[in-house]
Amino acid sequence: MRHLLYIVALMAVMMVGCAKEKSPLDAEARDSGMRAAAALVAVDRTDTMSMQRAVMDAKAKQSTYALKRDSAAVRAFDEAFRSYLKEKDRQLYQSIFPGEK
Repeated sequence: MRHLLYIVALMAVMMVGCAKEKSPLDAEARDSGMRAAAALVAVDRTDTMSMQRAVMDAKAKQSTYALKRDSAAVRAFDEAFRSYLKEKDRQLYQSIFPGEK
């Protein structure tokens, strides 16, 4: 579980510097972020390997926008991921993002 937290924390740090511009891929990135968060929420928390796999899958999906050098889409993915996670599983959200409410 500790690795999971490190991976997600790294993902969050990468998003801090993103600009606030819009992207043509915003809607697609938001949908992808929500689906990635839903996949993480659906995983049994006692299965840490599956949890890590879900986080890595989410990061891989997010990185497709980073590879396109679309920081707005990366930010949109991250916002949707966090928002879905915060709404659907507050406890998991707080364990991944401990400093946030």
